[in-house]
Amino acid sequence: MSNTEQKPSKMRRVIIATILFVILIGFPAGSYLYMRSGVSWRKQAVSELGQYGKIRPAFLILSTGEKQNRLESCVSVIHIFGKDPDLTDVNRKIIDNGERLFNQFGKLSDESIRRDFRLAMIAEGGTAEFTSYRQKLPSADYATWVWTGALDSWEVIVDYGYEQFCKNEGVKPAEQYFALADTSGQIRRYYDALDEKQIGRMVEHIAMLLPSTK
Repeated sequence: MSNTEQKPSKMRRVIIATILFVILIGFPAGSYLYMRSGVSWRKQAVSELGQYGKIRPAFLILSTGEKQNRLESCVSVIHIFGKDPDLTDVNRKIIDNGERLFNQFGKLSDESIRRDFRLAMIAEGGTAEFTSYRQKLPSADYATWVWTGALDSWEVIVDYGYEQFCKNEGVKPAEQYFALADTSGQIRRYYDALDEKQIGRMVEHIAMLLPSTK
């Protein structure tokens, strides 16, 4: 037998060199670019959030007489339906989007919900059709939905903030909009309630603002 070792073929050397390049250079470079793109995305998303005033509390009066603010320390999606809303196609869509948000963020299991996410729906009165529709939602009995009145004071806060937002962003006011408040009650951004792209961006901002769960 010969003790002379055969040299690797040229093709084999190329394959080995390619594998080493991918392991030593390609994977780390890909990971870096992925991480960098994620950081850039988050910086862009954070830059879109402003400060447009603090929302008012929505009190629940307990049997003991104690007041409980149902929006305290919660990320809140706010919409103002106004006085005596009817079940129009627009209002139905807004309520249905609220249900989608509940299923995505509010619901932890079939029997439990997040304590730090709320849908603050502002309305005084409402037609029988409107009231019946919202009361028959699968999630209607969960605390995530906060239906409250005090329309005048809510409008002063939320509408004023929206006026400032539209000026800052240079956009035309939408007929229907959502406001998003963080856990301190500060309104951070507004979204056209009938624009799916803007609702999608709101979903991303909600995910950023919600405290992480263990």
